[in-house]
Amino acid sequence: KQQLREEADYRREGAQMRAFAERLSGEPGFTIPRLDDELSTGRILAMSYEEGVPIESMADESQELRNDIMARLIDLVGRELFDFGVMQTDPNFANYRYNHEQNAIVLLDFGATREVSPQVQASYRTLLKAGLSNDRDAVRHAAVSTGFIGAAAITSHAERIDRMIDVILGEMNAGGPFDFGDRAFVPVFREEGTAIARDRATWHLPPTDTLFVQRKISGTALLAARLQAVVNVRDIVSDILQRTSA
Repeated sequence: KQQLREEADYRREGAQMRAFAERLSGEPGFTIPRLDDELSTGRILAMSYEEGVPIESMADESQELRNDIMARLIDLVGRELFDFGVMQTDPNFANYRYNHEQNAIVLLDFGATREVSPQVQASYRTLLKAGLSNDRDAVRHAAVSTGFIGAAAITSHAERIDRMIDVILGEMNAGGPFDFGDRAFVPVFREEGTAIARDRATWHLPPTDTLFVQRKISGTALLAARLQAVVNVRDIVSDILQRTSA
């Protein structure tokens, strides 16, 4: 049974690799290895070798290139969430490489690919629209509706949560690009978040699907911080929401 499950997982990963390659076909900014059916088996995926350096090594490159790389990856996350309806949810740095000659990001390992339900898509769309509108009350309500925050935390720690929301809204609506290398807002989140976490009566676990999506979003932000990228996230998010609107 274990072997059958592993073989099914490999087949699923191979299918997702092909699907992502088709979705990104013709786009010079990304490269996905080509699967070799003749050499692949039930437990081995044979694929083309793609030149590239570790994505984190790009921290030594020009600011312009670092910004461009992260703008592409942030846009890709949005497309996975709202356009593809399928997301590779493992943002491990090892799953990205950069090909200098092709100026392309190499995408690897599609084993953690998951479908994004229409409900999760709608929840994130509502949350992001509230953020773009600079509406604290709407963001708070959407955060509870999506399962990010439990109602008990809102009741017991409303002021702390509002301070955290205000920081996010301030950054999102400041105008211009967001500097991922500037961590000035981190102490506020650490202080307020730690205080809330101490209150076990308000502990809350978000839905599983939301946790996987958030893992991808958080991991992408960590990579942006590693590269100290400066990206106009607001414009990217606004564009994605407009392109994928029903």
